[in-house]
Amino acid sequence: MSNKAVNNFETKCKKFFDAANGGEPLTPGALCRVIRKACPSFKGEDSEIAAMFFDVDKDHDSLISWEEFTKAMFAKDPKEITRAELEETFKDVDKDGSGKLSRAEIGDLIKSLEIKVSDEGLTSLMEESDPNGDGVDIQEFLAAFKDILS
Repeated sequence: MSNKAVNNFETKCKKFFDAANGGEPLTPGALCRVIRKACPSFKGEDSEIAAMFFDVDKDHDSLISWEEFTKAMFAKDPKEITRAELEETFKDVDKDGSGKLSRAEIGDLIKSLEIKVSDEGLTSLMEESDPNGDGVDIQEFLAAFKDILS
């Protein structure tokens, strides 16, 4: 990773860490809450999160410090991190909380990214991303980014 990418990634990690427990070391419960919030498609059991916790808690004090957290995050596959970011983006864009992105929500996302797309282009994008026409769900959203996730 370039220095800029490392700094950007570290900033995102710090934001995640601070949101999880106000910047204080993470407890098992805080880690569980934050993983479920950040990765809504995670279907694992709390025991799996507990196992992750104890893998990261290298000094065995039942807390994950900022240092332990960053070391673990930098050891992760960047594609796994990207997926979590995309899931968080999906939740942010899904303004009505329906679990599906409407044409308007996709349009708002495109505008926020300062991408110029015509109405016809947006229609084409929706048809490609949402073949069944019921709104773009999380799996369809992630599939649109398959090239960076595979």
